[in-house]
Amino acid sequence: MLLMWAKACFRIDFARLTRFRRTNRIVTVFNARAVTIYLWHEIALILAVPLIDRFWDVPAFETYLPLESQWFMFGVGWLLIGVFVLLCGWVEDVAARRKPRLLP
Repeated sequence: MLLMWAKACFRIDFARLTRFRRTNRIVTVFNARAVTIYLWHEIALILAVPLIDRFWDVPAFETYLPLESQWFMFGVGWLLIGVFVLLCGWVEDVAARRKPRLLP
């Protein structure tokens, strides 16, 4: 939604992202695994909270990681989403009658 708003307000053309190999790959993976990301993102954010709570028991993590930061929780959530995409993303391929792949 934010990207659509930015495109309308600032007249940004996101098609330019496909010109660069790395960003094209990221967009391709996000498009191919959109349903998996949508289905698992809330669970990942919910699981991030007790996971970060366990980090407080490790003195090195408590000292050197920003455990109280919302951005840290956001990052842990994205790592968990990545794990869910790797574990469950192939189901999207099976549902679409394509050959299952780890990453598209």
